[in-house]
Amino acid sequence: MMRATKQHAMTLDEALRIEANARDGILDEDLPGTRGVIDQAHRVHQTAYMWGSVRGESAPPRIRWGIAMGVAMVLVTLGGFTLTFLAPH
Repeated sequence: MMRATKQHAMTLDEALRIEANARDGILDEDLPGTRGVIDQAHRVHQTAYMWGSVRGESAPPRIRWGIAMGVAMVLVTLGGFTLTFLAPH
């Protein structure tokens, strides 16, 4: 029977330090599990970047525009339904 290992969440600060150490060649990627930790750090950093959590970095404009367009489409659709049902028959 396999035991599930509890994986601890990595903070953004830890992820940034791990990425910097990997970039500088300080981490030995030949050790088992090191590549997985570096990959996890990269995922944490990218997730924080996408949601605008990284200091000095905001969410990419593409995401902000996408959200704004989605909200606008919902409002136009609701407005159209409202006008349809309020029109005199």
